[in-house]
Amino acid sequence: MADVHFDERDDAEAFASVLGAEGIACRLHRDEFAGEDDFEDAAWLVEVADSVPALAHRAEEAGGWVVVAPEPPSAAPAPLPAEPRRIKRSQHH
Repeated sequence: MADVHFDERDDAEAFASVLGAEGIACRLHRDEFAGEDDFEDAAWLVEVADSVPALAHRAEEAGGWVVVAPEPPSAAPAPLPAEPRRIKRSQHH
């Protein structure tokens, strides 16, 4: 999943419209960045669910930029050692 960020609503709506016309699932919404005081300064995001060819290039041409969501961490725990660790302690006489 990737988010295409836009500063202007018109640019975001136009980009989402083009993707929708191509049958690509997307969602338009606003998102505040950390530390922003004014919701009017929040970015417009087009959340793209499908893999879109040349997404970064297309976003740049439309006045936006792509931020790829990080992969969720693996649910599998790290493997444990088969035996306990042996710690050698120096002996002082």
